[in-house]
Amino acid sequence: MRDGRATTDRYPTPRYRDAVILALAASAALALYLSRTSFHLYPREDTIEAVVAAEALAAGRGHTTRVTSPSVLTFLDERDRAEPPWPNLLRSPLPCMMIAALARFSSQPIAVALSSGVFFILSVPLIYLIADRLGGRAAGVFAAITYILSRSGLWFGVTGLSESSTIFALAGIVYCMMLPAGVRTSLVAGGFAAIGYLGRSTFTIWAVPIIVYLAWHSRRDGVGRVLLNVTAFGIPLAISVLWWGTTIGALAGDFGASGQPDIVVRVDTDLYPGRSPALTLEHWGVREFIIAHPMEMARKAGRQIHSSWPWLINIGAMPLLVAFFFVEAFIVLARGKRVQIHWLIYALLLLQMLLLAIGSRGHGGVGPNRYLDPFGPIAAAIGAAFAVELLRERGLPMGRAIPPMVLVVLLTALPILFDMAVGPFHSDRLRRQQEIGAELERRADPEDVLASTSAAADAWTSGLHAIYLPMTPVDLQRMRRIVEVDWIRVGKAPTTLKERTEAWESVIDGHREPAGFRLVHRFEDGSVLLKRVEDDDRRGPRQIFLR
Repeated sequence: MRDGRATTDRYPTPRYRDAVILALAASAALALYLSRTSFHLYPREDTIEAVVAAEALAAGRGHTTRVTSPSVLTFLDERDRAEPPWPNLLRSPLPCMMIAALARFSSQPIAVALSSGVFFILSVPLIYLIADRLGGRAAGVFAAITYILSRSGLWFGVTGLSESSTIFALAGIVYCMMLPAGVRTSLVAGGFAAIGYLGRSTFTIWAVPIIVYLAWHSRRDGVGRVLLNVTAFGIPLAISVLWWGTTIGALAGDFGASGQPDIVVRVDTDLYPGRSPALTLEHWGVREFIIAHPMEMARKAGRQIHSSWPWLINIGAMPLLVAFFFVEAFIVLARGKRVQIHWLIYALLLLQMLLLAIGSRGHGGVGPNRYLDPFGPIAAAIGAAFAVELLRERGLPMGRAIPPMVLVVLLTALPILFDMAVGPFHSDRLRRQQEIGAELERRADPEDVLASTSAAADAWTSGLHAIYLPMTPVDLQRMRRIVEVDWIRVGKAPTTLKERTEAWESVIDGHREPAGFRLVHRFEDGSVLLKRVEDDDRRGPRQIFLR
């Protein structure tokens, strides 16, 4: 019986030596991938936001940042805390703390890579142990190697994103739930959840099915043991939530404040035609927004669910193994098999699909889907175990399965192999951004505030305080009543984000200047820099364009 707990000859005790060897192999693969790529040299925008917050943390300024958004600024203004530096409401604390700590011993790019790479390496043995416990050594090795060479593994592992820590935490919890229920095991699982929460706040929501499963898992030991196990799980998670909630609450004036839910919930609602809700000068609580716009949220939910279910097969960018997971899910749901740990994964996936209706397809997508990707490696581990079980049921020797297993690994690894074949390609982009940063640093005072279409990158390379440029010059003037803006840098956005800069095109082309600013520099990439006119008077009505 595959109950995730019993150890039989068919499903032997996990081979911890193999797990260590696979972790070392993952370390070598990470080093090789780093040497052949440059994602960590010029990271994604959200990682750069974490880097800027990490710099403040390392400098002893606490969880503050030099980067914010119009919606966060509105939130802070409501609490009289709009002056920079701002509380770090855009990024989770774990990546920032990791980058700040690692930068003490390495260069910043390596610190970025290792901030996620450490969790990638640690998650590999957990994926192995999950598959090994379900399907034996062959399944464990198959799942671990596939994960290492997938985009969910190596690619996320060098980006500085929080997906790797989320995978690590989820895998740790799942493995603990496969062991005999006990206070110590529950406490360790709660520790994994605490780490996961600091990288992704949705762990507080995911904790609900995990606690229900833990209670069910412990049911044979009596009500007292159930309560002990649930309490042991909840203590580390509660400590993590309380620490971060009070830490950011002291800075932002609101316990556990975050700018991400506000931004995400407003995207894809059709309430902002031709504009980006992420750059709108307004603030909403998630519940407040849903109550105020129920029909728009209902339509958004329908679109999200309709467009999201096909992504399930490719969660974690491991579609071949995930396909086996869903085939087995069909069999399990049809009551053809008796399993346990699978039900926790099904419940978490179902919950996350429901949460997608609140989230956004148009915000922060990486690969198939960043909201679902962290579940991919665990699903793949279960899929690998099921594939091996099918071979055994048909009496086929494992040696004959090696060629198709190698083929699955190679097909999964194609994007990673392509990255390594292409090699570093961010150096020119980094050079241009550093030149922009140097120009901004040369012209501006360190405490100046910049409104920019590339706020994170500009703050990173110039040392200035930066706000993402609002959608229109009118919005900019409204924002200046909250905090004064000394500089503007605006350039044309890609076609997919054209609405973000469409209202600024006449400024970019040099035909007009926003009220209170004059054009002082045009950069190599076509973006323009405007400086605040010192005698600008904001006491009366504004003329938006001077000429």
